[in-house]
Amino acid sequence: MYDLAMKMNSKAERKSWDVYIAFDVFLSVLLIFFFIGYLNIHAEEIGLQRSPLPFSKQVEEFWNVLEWIVFGGIALDVYVKYRKVGEPRIFLRKHWLDLLMLVLWPVFVGLKLAKISVKLVKGLKITKSGYKALKATKKLTWKKKHKD
Repeated sequence: MYDLAMKMNSKAERKSWDVYIAFDVFLSVLLIFFFIGYLNIHAEEIGLQRSPLPFSKQVEEFWNVLEWIVFGGIALDVYVKYRKVGEPRIFLRKHWLDLLMLVLWPVFVGLKLAKISVKLVKGLKITKSGYKALKATKKLTWKKKHKD
């Protein structure tokens, strides 16, 4: 693979290295693009009054799909890096940040789902309170009707 001067021995190795570097650059640009768009969509969560750029519901749905595409790209990148290194200890020492990002990505998506779930639970509690109030009102009006 490499000689003592750390030069690549064949054109095929050089070409595979170029593809690897190109994929790494592509994934980095995709991550930057994703996070800029994500911060735009979720601007109120970071303290902005409104989004810097207007967006439609379709863009938000696209971003939900894009986050899993980015996750797949990160997973592929981690796999390729592991195959290239081959040794788990060296892999963890060199690429711990990539692995951490891969592991934490579903956690953050889960937190987004948890936020939706909290909104759903709050909505159900309000509905339940409204139903109880309606039921109590019916009881009171029924008692008044039958009392007279």
